[in-house]
Parts: sequence; structure tokens; C-alpha cells
Amino acid sequence: MGGPAPLVHAYRLVYPPHASAPEQLWEWPQPWMDHLLWHARTFGRRVEHRDFVIWDTLDHENTRLWETTYAPHPLYALWPTWRGWREEQRALLVTMREVYEAHHGRSGRPCLL
Repeated sequence: MGGPAPLVHAYRLVYPPHASAPEQLWEWPQPWMDHLLWHARTFGRRVEHRDFVIWDTLDHENTRLWETTYAPHPLYALWPTWRGWREEQRALLVTMREVYEAHHGRSGRPCLL
């Protein structure tokens, strides 16, 4: 039979401590990890990597972050869960990348892990 299940590789942007910059949710599937890493490279952001043993652990961590950091703030009231917010954030990252590349080409800086 097969060996252990593969780990779920996840990344998130890391911002300096600031009241308006909550701890970021974890991102895991392609192509969304690539968009996140492009954003970090292009705008000089740090990225944190974490391996989750199973999907449920990542889901639990994002749910915990959502319920303690995001949901209490009126700014996030439009989204009942982190999944809905994540979909809109992904669309914004893609749009930002398209606009940047239309103006500056496809260059970026090395990603800081």
C-alpha cells in the first residue's frame, strides 16, 4: 500500500507587527501559492512556510485565525468564513499581478523566506 500521505505545504505573508496587519491566513494550492510568492518577491515581503500533516490541521488553523483575528472586526463582516474572504483575496492578488506586469514587465525580486 502507499506510504504516508503527502504533507500539505502552505505559505503566508509575514508583515511587521502592526495593529492594522493581522496575522495572515495560510495559502496552499497552486496556482495561488505562486501568486503569493510572486507578491512577496515583487514587493519585498517575507514569507513563512509551514507543512501541515493533513488538510484538517490547516483548515483548523485558518479557522482559528479567522475567528480570533478577522471575524471580530467590522471590516471582515461581509465574509462569514475565511474561505469566502480567501476567494476574494486571491482575485485581488491576480489583478494586482496583471496590472503590475502590464506596467513593469515580469520582473521581481528574490523571495524572502
